[in-house]
Amino acid sequence: MTAQREQRKAQMAAAAARRTGRSASPAGRTAIRSKPVRITLDLSPELYRKLTQWTDSAAVELDVPRVALADAMRAMIQVTADNPAEVLERLRRDRER
Repeated sequence: MTAQREQRKAQMAAAAARRTGRSASPAGRTAIRSKPVRITLDLSPELYRKLTQWTDSAAVELDVPRVALADAMRAMIQVTADNPAEVLERLRRDRER
């Protein structure tokens, strides 16, 4: 184990020296995530009914057969990001309960 540890230390030291040498290339940028991030959200039955009722009425308003829950949530997130004040106030009220 000790020999492996010493070998690993030497490898790390050599890599660090390469990064700081005069001929070292400039530090790169952190990779930008291109794969979507999946989240899971648990809703109470009442809140779920409200969401599905809203998407049903949105489908009628938009004259489309259906509005997917995911599409509705994405739109709501965008509106929230653009106008955070109302959402922050709602969060404050909910936390006071």
